Amino acid sequence: MLQKIGLTEAESRVYLALLKIGSSTIGNIIKESKASNSKIYDILDRLSKKGLVGEVIINNRRNFEAKDPSRIREMINKRKEEIMEIENIIPKLEEMKKYSEPMQEAEILQGTSGIKTFNELLLEGLNKGDTFYILGAPKESSDLLGAYFQEWHQRRAKKGAFCKAIYTQNAEEIAKRRDRIALTQTRVLPKEIKTMANIVMGNGYVATALFGERALIVVIRNKQIYESYIQFFNLLWKTSK
Repeated sequence: MLQKIGLTEAESRVYLALLKIGSSTIGNIIKESKASNSKIYDILDRLSKKGLVGEVIINNRRNFEAKDPSRIREMINKRKEEIMEIENIIPKLEEMKKYSEPMQEAEILQGTSGIKTFNELLLEGLNKGDTFYILGAPKESSDLLGAYFQEWHQRRAKKGAFCKAIYTQNAEEIAKRRDRIALTQTRVLPKEIKTMANIVMGNGYVATALFGERALIVVIRNKQIYESYIQFFNLLWKTSK
């Protein structure tokens, strides 16, 4: 608990030892606290600067004693003040971030757990009024993670985020079920287009998910790529039924 207010483990042990044994010489402090001989003076000096240890001379020998534990309350109040100061600069840090270079990243996540991990990340970043896009969702995606996606879309709608989804012909029934969820619009691609993968777009991410025995998802975060894929989506949206 003392470490939580800023003391090191060694400082905590020395302070507790002094509380227990009272005014003591270096030897007794080392024996009780099991502190390092070479570091004991440095530890006592740090405790003194924190107002927790004092020094007295008895019979020409240096003795150290713990100050009243009420000093700890002062340390806690000081930490609170420091935290408040840090909180006051958060808006300035957020303002700086607005003008930073857009982050770019790419990664491959394996298996159904990887697909879920990305979808949870995406959902966390969606806000009320945002739109999430799905292009080419096949029946295989529902065969593999149908219950999860159904529940995910319900949480997405609850956050107030919209979804526009284009499904393959063999997933038409799934598209109809999704269409019943609030803030969701679905369409179906021409039957000539068949795929085991689908592309999802949202919050600056473009991800291609492959379903089947070796499911995986390739995730890219890049503003220009994201905007380009949205244009492809809008074109296909017009030609889908």
